Amino acid sequence: MKDKVLKLLLIVPVLATLFLVPLLTVLSGLPGSPLTPTAGYSVWENRSMADVPELTADSFWDGSYFSGWESFLSDRFYGRDRWLQIHTLYRMLRGSASVNDVVLTEQVLLPQNPIPDYGSRDYAAEADAMAAELAAIHQQVAAYGGTLLYVGVPEQRSLFRDVYPDWQESNAAHLENTETAFAAAMEQYGVPLLLMRPQFEAAEDRTAVYSVVDHHYNLPGAYETYRAVCDALAAEGWTFPVVTEDHIQFQQLPNPFLGTYNRKLYGISPVSEKLWVYTSDMAVPFTRTDLGEPVAAEVLDLPDGTWQYVYYNSYMGGDVAETVIDTGRDELPSILIWGDSFTNAFESIAWMSFDEMRSVDLRYYREMTLSQYIDTYRPDIVLCIRDDLNYLSTAGNGTVR
Repeated sequence: MKDKVLKLLLIVPVLATLFLVPLLTVLSGLPGSPLTPTAGYSVWENRSMADVPELTADSFWDGSYFSGWESFLSDRFYGRDRWLQIHTLYRMLRGSASVNDVVLTEQVLLPQNPIPDYGSRDYAAEADAMAAELAAIHQQVAAYGGTLLYVGVPEQRSLFRDVYPDWQESNAAHLENTETAFAAAMEQYGVPLLLMRPQFEAAEDRTAVYSVVDHHYNLPGAYETYRAVCDALAAEGWTFPVVTEDHIQFQQLPNPFLGTYNRKLYGISPVSEKLWVYTSDMAVPFTRTDLGEPVAAEVLDLPDGTWQYVYYNSYMGGDVAETVIDTGRDELPSILIWGDSFTNAFESIAWMSFDEMRSVDLRYYREMTLSQYIDTYRPDIVLCIRDDLNYLSTAGNGTVR
């Protein structure tokens, strides 16, 4: 009898939860309901949540209406964030070294890496193919007197590869193979290459230049990259105003910063940091267009109050297909920057050095190929910024012609 009572005490709460949560989910979505519904966008998961499916004859017969309800109930179940936060806290209290695919260390948060198949990769052949494409762009730019520079930066997990615990794959061998093959191929084809990893690895404190909760460098790290690029371009004979340390002041916002990894921990991350911004007395008037449409002349998206979450997309508004900043200083060179999101923080400083700064992200820009874009606008300087996880990737910003 006692065993039956114990089983009931266990089963009843479970059944009640299974019944009540879907019921509360539906009730919270009704007009005028006193229950607060789950938000349509999750800041923690960085995505939109499923809506109530529309019932049509097609959706009924092909089953999408019913699968739509599954998605809706999964995304919008009542108290979703609180339940996931409790589950995350539970796993942390259990001492799990990896929670929600995030590796927890005392210093930084890192992604849990898959184990790459080294045996099936021909790094030299992949690097040769990529360098050949970049060499064609290099020759195209050089033909009208311009300069191409490829800037390689370490992705956060790459820079902190030695911080991974012994049980977790750091992908160190894969990263070394990739960079070695890529650098050799770029040298063979004569494509100018600036690798930032040695400089960042030599930093006394790597957390001073790279985020501890996000996969990018922070703004001071972007500034170090900017200064290295300025030195490389000056060596090629280009002259322009450089934003030196005397002309830029960095400060951190008091707001909570959600990066790639601490946002996966639902606000209970053991590691945190603040977002860097800057002021400069070199700033000049400028206009900005995104995909040809005039937008506010801003490069930093600052919050209205100290309570709001801030994100890496505070720099340049995040990943925009095409941005053009025009400072009206015809005596200065023009620049085209292409690459993934590492360009965003860099661009937020670099625009002060040039007459016109164009930037394109080929993951989203569809109007022209990079080669066609260069033919159309003939920028004096063409700059690519990519992280070392993508040196050999032909997708997105690796497709240049």
